[in-house]
Amino acid sequence: MLRRYVTCGTRRALTTTTRVASKASSSQHAHEVHEHSDYGVRAPFWERALLGTGSALGLLVSPRRGDLLTVLTQVSSYPRIDALVYQMQSTHEGRRLLVERPSINSHTIDIDALAQLPTNSFGRVWFDWLRANHVSPDGRCEAQYMPTFETRYVIQRYRETHDFYHVLLGMPTSTLGETVVKYFEASHMHLPVAVLSAIGGSARILRDDGQALLSQRTAALDTPQLVGLADWAWRLGQLVRTPLISIAWERRFEQPLDELRAELGIDVPPPVLLDMAQRPRAAQRTVTHVAGRRFFGWPSKV
Repeated sequence: MLRRYVTCGTRRALTTTTRVASKASSSQHAHEVHEHSDYGVRAPFWERALLGTGSALGLLVSPRRGDLLTVLTQVSSYPRIDALVYQMQSTHEGRRLLVERPSINSHTIDIDALAQLPTNSFGRVWFDWLRANHVSPDGRCEAQYMPTFETRYVIQRYRETHDFYHVLLGMPTSTLGETVVKYFEASHMHLPVAVLSAIGGSARILRDDGQALLSQRTAALDTPQLVGLADWAWRLGQLVRTPLISIAWERRFEQPLDELRAELGIDVPPPVLLDMAQRPRAAQRTVTHVAGRRFFGWPSKV
């Protein structure tokens, strides 16, 4: 049945893409800026070390600083970024992404159209997840500390598709949910920032639970759930059949979520079901500028 959907549903998926995904910006000048050899920063090792240390310390103080997370993601990803580019190039779907370079934000995706999809479809579940957690697909600061346009796009794509992993795993945007997703990303992509985030998130959960015990609060502790979910997410990340960085999620919105999970090999249910609206985090909307124009994320060619 899954194979039948993938082969026979191509036309329907393309129709959905045309209807749901729209152009963010086709400005030729903006794309020339992105592909210019001087665009971005080829940060040397000592500079990456300083930026990484500073952003990591800043995130310990203020975990919601998206700009610091963007910097840490970039400068810590140098050892693994070539492997991530190779993963995207390893599939036809991923190679098409590198050519078209679509972006995922409220300017490229018709979010309201997703509400009209079947309730069990991937796009509709993502829409419901956005509403339940009070977040938006915007707010990813643009990557700048990467050496080539390919590596810049791949790292930007990694950050823009992070919310889809929440949907696949059924995790909210709480500290526990974010930490579990980072364990999954660390196992599947082996990115240093995912490992650091998983460790940092675990430390915050242990600290919060310790404070709750000392103050004799009656709130449920997250540590017991983290133990089971972290192990589940790590094993699940190793079972993925297709590199997730190479998936064109925009073309999968009509696909039933269960079929998508089965196709990717991550259909093992979690040992603990979390409330999708547990401790929601306020959305942070970040506007970036390229060549004097306003963009939300990477200027798309589509």
